[in-house]
Amino acid sequence: MEKLELSVVIPHYNDPVGLAACLATLEAQTYDKSRFEVIVCDNNSTKAVEGLDAYDLNVTLVVETARGAGPARNAGAKLAKGKFLAFTDCDCLLDPDFVKNGLKHMQDEGERSVMAGEIIIYPEHDRPNSVEAFEITYSMDQEGYTKKGDAATGNMWTSRVLFEEVGPFHAGVAEDTDWCQRAYAIGAKFHFGGDCIAKHPARATLEELRAKWKRQSAMTFNMWKKGSGFALKWPALCVATAVSAAPHSVRALKDRKLPYFSDKLKAILILFWCRFFRAKIMLGFYFSGLDHIDPNKYWTNT
Repeated sequence: MEKLELSVVIPHYNDPVGLAACLATLEAQTYDKSRFEVIVCDNNSTKAVEGLDAYDLNVTLVVETARGAGPARNAGAKLAKGKFLAFTDCDCLLDPDFVKNGLKHMQDEGERSVMAGEIIIYPEHDRPNSVEAFEITYSMDQEGYTKKGDAATGNMWTSRVLFEEVGPFHAGVAEDTDWCQRAYAIGAKFHFGGDCIAKHPARATLEELRAKWKRQSAMTFNMWKKGSGFALKWPALCVATAVSAAPHSVRALKDRKLPYFSDKLKAILILFWCRFFRAKIMLGFYFSGLDHIDPNKYWTNT
């Protein structure tokens, strides 16, 4: 058997429908399927993952009982045999040229690189509701992330050599940002792959947004708590978060992905709600007196 070029690592938790759709898009790849493997990392779902052998793919299932997407991804990366690793989410739909284009980028950039592939957020119906409009504009700016040495694991590529050098994803923090910071610190180069596309469904309810920002705020709190000057820097970040909505409204007004002005206004409305909600949650963490907030209590498959 020829050496595998790629391992696609997919964490999963209680989303069999999303996982099936994701695997179907991998089955439809234009690239030779014998040259890459798929590792499904189940995070101890309440119902066992079944039917993986029905796909025309080299697919392996691993179960990770430690809660969180980071530990699940680590379990998959530990089993990976490919030269390169592609991390995505179980509810992502991957473009037919996802593997081909992603590998081309990685082969061009080399083993000491990290690629953030494009993530397109899409609504359930043709016209987005308010939360979906917000998600379309303000979620997953992969090109912008790379300029800061970051990438979202919904579509993040690196080499197995670099991953092993940087080390695993850390639990309890924003694992993709934390990992990317460690990679950047040892000289990894970041680039954007606009033609390596993963499509991710937009969150559609305020309940989903609340869970997301509680979880992410907890992980950010845990990262900042370890740094110097936390007592002053964290309250300043809370204030900056609350007041940032006004200048960031311009982004929705200019966003061509929202062609209707009413959708732009809906996105801005949720933006203001979201920033004030985040600031409130962050202040609550600050005055809790805790040194660590468990983000897993807010963890879902979204």
